[in-house]
Amino acid sequence: MEKTLIFGGAFDPVHKEHVAMCKSAMQELGISKLVLVPTVTPPHKSAGFLSFQDRCDLLKVAFEGVDFVIDDIENAREKDNYSALTLPILKEKYGDIVYLIGGDSLEYFDTWYHPEKIVQVCPIAVCAREGYDDIRDRAKRLEQKFGGEFILLNYVGKDVSSSEVRAKLLMGETPIEIDERVLDAIRQKRLFCEYEDMAKKLRSYQTEELFAHSKAVVLTAMRLNSLHNLKQDFTKVFLACFLHDNAKKRPSLDGLDVPCDAVGTPVLHQFLGAEKARRDFDIQDEDVLDAIRYHTTAKANMTMLEKLVYTADSVSFDRDYEPIPKIREIAMRNFDEGFKAVLKYTYDKVGASGKPMHPLTQEAVKCYLG
Repeated sequence: MEKTLIFGGAFDPVHKEHVAMCKSAMQELGISKLVLVPTVTPPHKSAGFLSFQDRCDLLKVAFEGVDFVIDDIENAREKDNYSALTLPILKEKYGDIVYLIGGDSLEYFDTWYHPEKIVQVCPIAVCAREGYDDIRDRAKRLEQKFGGEFILLNYVGKDVSSSEVRAKLLMGETPIEIDERVLDAIRQKRLFCEYEDMAKKLRSYQTEELFAHSKAVVLTAMRLNSLHNLKQDFTKVFLACFLHDNAKKRPSLDGLDVPCDAVGTPVLHQFLGAEKARRDFDIQDEDVLDAIRYHTTAKANMTMLEKLVYTADSVSFDRDYEPIPKIREIAMRNFDEGFKAVLKYTYDKVGASGKPMHPLTQEAVKCYLG
């Protein structure tokens, strides 16, 4: 019986690496039929997320020329769309199947819903991914723990994050990770335009260099969030990072309520930025506002979102002066260690300057560094 390759994902949006993974797997495994399984659209989806139909439409453009079908099983079921539950249904429908996943998914496979049931349904083909070097050992350990068959493919996928691609589109950039035909379809449909006015307004408030930094912080935070499975809400991360320096070139108080001891200091823009984000960008989410409010000083007992924005700001991809690249490497390996390294660097830098240390930073150091 001819085998069918099953590949699921949000595809929000579909990018070149999705297509490359499938084509390489089909060629290596001798499979000619492909079934794409888009995830269900979350209820009350926030800005920047495509509808199920829009994602399907873009898949048809991206996979043109490939023998594939789109199965709407997850959208039809609406709930309990775990692979352990949907794969048996897909096997009954399509016969002999192989389930394709990426190396990043393999990293957390043992945390999935009933992984021992998944491996009983069909072989799992694993496409390696840049940055995940222990994939062979990981697959071996999973086979020993759960049984089943993990097929390691020769193709090594590029390190492409859909959340980073989505963020680039929302900031008005043209991601090289997306096929030109898909980009044309996105433009024609006016997708990912929710923050178009915000981006224009923010750009008018910042220098070219500062605007580039704001975008770099967004992408850095998206990478850290995905890499370490921090599970922070995409929209909250995007807004907090994109707007974190919205007041840096706008120091006028405008009657807004900011701490008196911050006026005239380098940390004023974090407090002022939170208030101006509320007033000028209609940000009402207190989690986002607090992440902006403490992104420079840090504080004791920070939320994960606050830590993420604070860390991403300091180790953002646009910063190349020492010792930031080294601290960025630490953060990419271990988020908690990276956060503490940023805090220590900031504390030591301010201390060496002879300038007064903000009380919030002192409290953060006592809380996290002892």
